[in-house]
Amino acid sequence: MTRDSDDLRELYYEFGRAAEIAQLMEMEAGNLALIYSTMLVDTSKITKEQRAFFRSLIQNVNARTFGNLFREITKMIVVDDRILATVEEALNKRNYLMHKFYREHNFAIYSAEGRLSMLAELREIQETLNRAHATLAAMSKSLSQLLAQLKGHEILSDQMAHSLMANGKRVDMV
Repeated sequence: MTRDSDDLRELYYEFGRAAEIAQLMEMEAGNLALIYSTMLVDTSKITKEQRAFFRSLIQNVNARTFGNLFREITKMIVVDDRILATVEEALNKRNYLMHKFYREHNFAIYSAEGRLSMLAELREIQETLNRAHATLAAMSKSLSQLLAQLKGHEILSDQMAHSLMANGKRVDMV
C-alpha cells in the first residue's frame, strides 16, 4: 500500500464525507433549538437585550456537544421514541467515527481487504448519520412552518432563506 493508492484515497474521502454529515446533523440540532427558542418572540421587534440574548444563545448552542445539545432539546419538546432511537444511533456512530474508527481497525488499513471493510463500515455510518440529519431537518422545517403560520408570517422558501443568509452576512450584528 502506498499513501497515494486509490482505495486509500477513497477511504479518507469517505471518512471526510461521514465527518461532514455528522457536522451537518449537529448544525441541524442547533437550528431546531434556535427555532424553538424564538417561538415566543416577535422577530419583527427584537430589542437590544433580546439580540444580546440570542447572540449568547447561539454561542451556547455552538459550544455544546451534539449529545448534550440533543438532550437539552428533548427537555424542551416531546420527541417520538423512533426519532430518539434514530438520533441516539447516529450519536453513537458519530462518536465512534470521531474517537475510535481508526483505532478499532488498527492494521486493517494496510490490506486491500481491510480497507474494503473500512469503506463498507463508513458507508453504513453515513447512512445512519444521513437518516438522523434528515429527521432533524424535517423537525426544524416543520417547527419553522408551524411557527410562521402561528405568527401569521409567510412561510420561508429556500430562495428567501438563501437571500436572508446572504443579507445577514453583510450586516454588522454588533
